[in-house]
Amino acid sequence: MGEATALVLKVGGRETDPAGGLRGVVEFVVRAQRAGREVVLVHGGGEEVTERATALGLPTRKIEGQRVTDAALLEVVIEVLAGRVNSRVVNALTDAGVPAVGLTGLSGRLLPVQPAGEPPGSLGFVGEPTGARVRILRTLLDEGYTPVVAPLGTDHNGGVFNVNADSAAGAIAAAMGGELVLLTDVAAVRSDDGTEMRSLAGADVEPLVLAGTVRDGMIPKLRSAARAVAAGARSAWVGNLSGLGDDGPDPKAGTRLRPALPARRAPLLPVSQREMNR
Repeated sequence: MGEATALVLKVGGRETDPAGGLRGVVEFVVRAQRAGREVVLVHGGGEEVTERATALGLPTRKIEGQRVTDAALLEVVIEVLAGRVNSRVVNALTDAGVPAVGLTGLSGRLLPVQPAGEPPGSLGFVGEPTGARVRILRTLLDEGYTPVVAPLGTDHNGGVFNVNADSAAGAIAAAMGGELVLLTDVAAVRSDDGTEMRSLAGADVEPLVLAGTVRDGMIPKLRSAARAVAAGARSAWVGNLSGLGDDGPDPKAGTRLRPALPARRAPLLPVSQREMNR
């Protein structure tokens, strides 16, 4: 299958919980593959990180939906996301007959990052993807495997960073020219009067943030979607699990982000590094 058919599916903590939405996620991946779609799954797991951090006596603080991560908390993030959550999702897919391979953004230096925040570095060990080296994902997809990615990244010095899962999925979708699907716990983005917004332009996102219409975890989600469609993703969609059909989002559900200009099929990497994607 060609890379343009790839669907990059980001799931959060509720969708990785066996008592929550994990079964629904697995069922969707099975349906999508039967319909001929290639799926790359990127997962979060913030609630479990918070629970583990609390048990260890570590405080949790977020700025615009992003977790401030010091060295001690970074160890918790690695333990929970790369270990517990990633293994659980891979196992669930495998049990359903989907050959899955777990990896992180460190694998094959998949997610190169720079310090995130304003100013950069103000969030601690949190990285903002500068692109995605998706060759390892294409290799796995070509061999019939479903990649399951834990959102960790690395900088040019080899440092390890916590990466917002929406940002990680957006960077991957842009580099692959694929369809970005960001699952959340609401059916769609809502206006101030509660109306569901079916379509947004990338330029609409910041005004919504400034007006307070978009808050908390929806901020990095919509920013990631807007960046992705501007940088090469075929489309971006935000909604919940019930808005997914057999092979992708239902056109009558969720909120779709549309690019202001025709999408450019190019990852957010310097030309010398872009060649590594091929």
